[in-house]
Amino acid sequence: MLRKSFNELTEKTYSFNFVEWFQNGFWDENYIPYSLADGEKIIANVSVNKMKFTLDGTEKRYIQIGTVMTDKAYGGQGLSRYLMERVIKEYIDKVDGIYLFANDQVLNFYPKFGFSKTKEYQYSKIVNIKNSEQIEHVDMADMVNRNKFLKTAKNCVINERFAMHNFGLIAFMTIGPMINKIYYCPSEEAYVIADIEEGNLLVYQIISLHKVNLDNVIHSFGSSIYKVYLGFTPYDSMGYEINEYHEEDCTLFCLGNGFENMDKRKLMFPTLSHA
Repeated sequence: MLRKSFNELTEKTYSFNFVEWFQNGFWDENYIPYSLADGEKIIANVSVNKMKFTLDGTEKRYIQIGTVMTDKAYGGQGLSRYLMERVIKEYIDKVDGIYLFANDQVLNFYPKFGFSKTKEYQYSKIVNIKNSEQIEHVDMADMVNRNKFLKTAKNCVINERFAMHNFGLIAFMTIGPMINKIYYCPSEEAYVIADIEEGNLLVYQIISLHKVNLDNVIHSFGSSIYKVYLGFTPYDSMGYEINEYHEEDCTLFCLGNGFENMDKRKLMFPTLSHA
């Protein structure tokens, strides 16, 4: 009953819900909604996402806050503030840090809890690809394809400097908003989540059972590609431009000691890690 109300508020606030994700068994112990209810109705929520990362070989344990929402009929009562304070108090001494991505309407809200704006950096480069296209689009409506992909995602290795380990979130993104952005690179036996637009290739994530050659993956998209942008931090930055990253209506805020030297390390949270 409460889950149904939670999904209704999520749909009303963000125009998506967690129904299919739950039905497929991907909602696990890493996603924890902290909710307030009025009787049988969820009226406010702040969700905790337990996030394991590997940063330059070192394991980090973070909490990502997401699905922050209040029913409009209950606004102005400090419900989100109460939930934020509860979550921070519970986790701040148990993890390396807490982070979130805020939309432009609430940029003044999170500093009240000690969060600071944190810079991200994107890697890009111009390419000159001679070979023809070799990449294959994956039809995720085909359950054989979907299950094969998800099995690989569940057991995938690290292919970047700053890597997320959260299968549930990968599953949410790839059977949801990114379901039509999944490709397969036969030469590297790797899945690639990517966007292609007017000669620009945005590689969000590489999912494979072994470490891949990133240039081989990029070249598999063929000669129509002239510039590549990465949605993650690569192992090897040779040949890449590194620019401060700005995404509309999506500002990174961090709290805790586990984010020291993020700016100097020129990192980007993997695109698929956004809750």
